[in-house]
Amino acid sequence: MHPQVAAVLKQAQRLQSLMDEQLSKMAGETFTATDEARTVEVTLNGHHWLTDVFIEEGLLRLGADTVAARVNEALQNAGATASASIEADRERIDSAVAEITSDINDANR
Repeated sequence: MHPQVAAVLKQAQRLQSLMDEQLSKMAGETFTATDEARTVEVTLNGHHWLTDVFIEEGLLRLGADTVAARVNEALQNAGATASASIEADRERIDSAVAEITSDINDANR
């Protein structure tokens, strides 16, 4: 095998491994948050899908508007945490892809 082809294949394997790690992380990661009053707790998975909701006993007596506002607040808090995590992952992946690309360019010189 030509050395440049071998180098490119090695970098492609690194990229595939990086993507596999990210997918695995997303599959197992969760983000849990509450509203300010801690009467509602929600959990999102790594794909930002709602996987669990806890509503404190008696909260429903305050009415649908209050419950909806608190659920939405908890969702926003969990979403903000998830978004920060995703942004950190994106920066890490971008850095790794830049390194892989640089290595490929160096191998082709």
